Amino acid sequence: MKLYGNDEVVGNRVVMKATHPSHYRTEKARESDDEVVKSFGELLSDSFGKVNNLLIDSDKLTQQMLVEPESVSIHTVMISAQKAELALSMAKAVGDRVVRAYTEITNMR
Repeated sequence: MKLYGNDEVVGNRVVMKATHPSHYRTEKARESDDEVVKSFGELLSDSFGKVNNLLIDSDKLTQQMLVEPESVSIHTVMISAQKAELALSMAKAVGDRVVRAYTEITNMR
């Protein structure tokens, strides 16, 4: 049985020393909860901003098609409109799911 010196024992804890290279921590420390929430909020904000940009671009192409029909292809306008519609429906689904998850968490007892 090994007896510990006074410098190795603090209260009911024994100070452990890393003596082998595989004992050293090499990975990054876990982010704090504030950083995770901030990152999730930024992710949602950036995503909704991209959806907004797709909608604006689609609207501009549609207006350009009405004013100068030869300047833009109908295929480009339709593809842009479908991208914007799909992005908007996905953003709505994600938003609805986030609200539903929040409601479920707050109702847990």
